[in-house]
Amino acid sequence: MTAEPAPLVGLVATAIPVWTMLLIVATLLAWPMAYAEFASLLGSGMCLAAVIFLVELAGLAVRFRPTDREIQPDRPGRACGRVDELTGLANRHGFLDQATHAFADISGSCSVGDGGPERTRPGSSGYVSFVLLLIDIDRFNEINGSLGNEYGDRLLIEVSRRISVVRRPRDIVARIGGDEFVLLLHGIDAQRARTVAAETLARVRNALEVPFVLAGMRVPLEAKIGIAVAPEHGRDVGELLCNAAIALREAKKARAGYSMYDTRLVRPSPAQLRLRTELRAGLQGGQIELRYQPKADLRTGRVSGMEALVRWRHPTDGVRSPDIFLPDMEAAGLMPELTLLVLRMALSECARWRAAGAELSVSVNVPVSVIVDSTFAPVVHDALGAAGVPPAAFCVEITEDSVMTRREDAQRTLARLRALGVRVSLDDYGTGYCSLAYLRDLPADELKLDRVFLRDIEWDTSAAEIVRSAIALAHTLRLRMVAEGVETIRLWALLAAWGCDEAQGYFISRPMTGDEVLPWLGRWARHPRLFQEMIIMGGDMTVEVSRSCVRRESGAQVAAPARR
Repeated sequence: MTAEPAPLVGLVATAIPVWTMLLIVATLLAWPMAYAEFASLLGSGMCLAAVIFLVELAGLAVRFRPTDREIQPDRPGRACGRVDELTGLANRHGFLDQATHAFADISGSCSVGDGGPERTRPGSSGYVSFVLLLIDIDRFNEINGSLGNEYGDRLLIEVSRRISVVRRPRDIVARIGGDEFVLLLHGIDAQRARTVAAETLARVRNALEVPFVLAGMRVPLEAKIGIAVAPEHGRDVGELLCNAAIALREAKKARAGYSMYDTRLVRPSPAQLRLRTELRAGLQGGQIELRYQPKADLRTGRVSGMEALVRWRHPTDGVRSPDIFLPDMEAAGLMPELTLLVLRMALSECARWRAAGAELSVSVNVPVSVIVDSTFAPVVHDALGAAGVPPAAFCVEITEDSVMTRREDAQRTLARLRALGVRVSLDDYGTGYCSLAYLRDLPADELKLDRVFLRDIEWDTSAAEIVRSAIALAHTLRLRMVAEGVETIRLWALLAAWGCDEAQGYFISRPMTGDEVLPWLGRWARHPRLFQEMIIMGGDMTVEVSRSCVRRESGAQVAAPARR
């Protein structure tokens, strides 16, 4: 293949410096002979002007000399915006273009020639299939933010190199987003598609598991991978990529390394997409608000802290409770951003209360997607320092299920938080799957007994005994017990008599805004004798509840034979 001739403009521009240099050389050779005549005829001033003219001419020639980029023809694809400048891989447009041609080539080859109709039937022997792996790099923004863009770019280049190594010659590798890569395998027999997908997945994960060396540090990397197989999961590249993205979201949601697309996975509806767009706007537009519910000591009535409860003030629908929008926040991958925002807002309010003389702590609920992140403890440390709140005045609340999902990662984060001086509370205790053996080793300071256990304790002996046993167990493990859902004076009195440490619920107060906390504290502190009366009442109620339960059980035993 012969090279294309350079454009005429390029030849002329290349020739200018040659003739200029010849002129300069000839002038320098003739200069000794002509100097006297130049001096006598033109004068020294004109000689200087001639020298300046030659220098300017040489500079002009240099400026007109074409660069290598101008002389060399553009690479195919790059001029059309089909190549990622950083990695040299195809970008999203380039990938879609190449993949579309690959699909078209396969369709054409399947429709003509011997055995064409047979090869077009999925599942038939020899049918050509595609496998698409959508690869997302975990915590890339964290690495990019801490080490800088230069090292972030190096990481992306190395990731692209490792993925390219595991592909076959005809496979397509592309970088379609900031930290998203795609690997399209084609020319695969349909009956082996899932096997090839599993083998390729293992090679990609093994390639990325080797730590990257950045700034002299060994940086481990994790990736989430969504997989889709054609034609089972899509008959064109757009549908295949869309379903691989759904599988990728499922992998992130389940905290798994990968996920194969399943038709049972829920595809986001237009309403859900609109809601998630509104959620992102709410996070960035100051629509997230906090309410605070107090926790009080059952023996003295002293309010020790406030739990921060998130609300979303929708621009048209008003204030929305967390039950409505938190699942979509989690599905959209926005929980880390929301948790950081709530953390900063709550600590800011806590600092204001403490500056006013109220020695309060504040608690924030942290989801599993955040508590398993190794960077969460440093984030809390920085937020405490920025707000000027001591670590002992901050409490992280987690649920049983969250610590059981990824036990080791959660336990490491909790241990780091407690090393900072932050307190840890196990929320909704009794409703999850936390074993007693794990509870013994859990880095926690308190248990929060779920409200469901308080419903029947005034008349059901079994329910009352469960609560008393849970309180005793917490104290045996040197943990404080907080009862949630205390809504009556009778529940307060009973729990105080059984040795429960703190209570939270509507009997104390409904959730309030940060500005309402200090005035409410003043009103609450005006009733010190109330708590003494409740403690006395609790002792009497314990006896009353026990007698009532005995009467109920006796009545049930007597009535039982009559029902046979």
